[in-house]
Amino acid sequence: MHAPTAFRVNDTAELVAFIEARHFATLVVAGPDGPLAAHVPMLVNRDADGAVISLECHVARNNPVVAIAASGAKALAIFNGADAYVTPSLYLSKREHGKVVPTWNYIAVEVTGDVVTFNDAPSLTAQIERMTDAMEQPTAVPWKVSDAPDAYIAQMLNGITGLRLTVGGIEGVRKISQNKNAGDFAGVLNGFTHSNDHGARELAAEMTKSDIVKKVS
Repeated sequence: MHAPTAFRVNDTAELVAFIEARHFATLVVAGPDGPLAAHVPMLVNRDADGAVISLECHVARNNPVVAIAASGAKALAIFNGADAYVTPSLYLSKREHGKVVPTWNYIAVEVTGDVVTFNDAPSLTAQIERMTDAMEQPTAVPWKVSDAPDAYIAQMLNGITGLRLTVGGIEGVRKISQNKNAGDFAGVLNGFTHSNDHGARELAAEMTKSDIVKKVS
């Protein structure tokens, strides 16, 4: 990941919290004929001390990613947050000297490591139960795996393969105009706050809850 110092997120706990809030990732594996990607929700696994050791997901057994991962492969999991275009018209500097250009603000976390496969029923069952419980938590009447017939769940398990990515590194970037002067930062914050773009409004919320907003307070 290319992340200039001004935008780099170095707090591992913060990066992991982002992953657990986002869940969904693009998992890219390095194959002999080039990279292949799977778009999957992922779970975080920790050791007894609470340190993050791996990420887990599953894909259909006929997904070509499985064959690559089964032989051992390097992988990259990309978790994307909000993003939005920044027009130079939001910058106070545009009216002062005009030396401004467009850019794009965004938040993303990348995890790299080695990926392997697993197919044993207990591990797959534990994974889908954890994922289901996590995703159903906000639901008024949460659905549980045990709500479905055992034979049906067993049939579904036969159609998937688990993937486990051992964490080698975690990097993150939060580009929310923190490298701009107070006037330009305020202009982007105001523009994003009142934008019709959902991503821009999400980034405005990130801007207002961070220490960066002190630049304009």
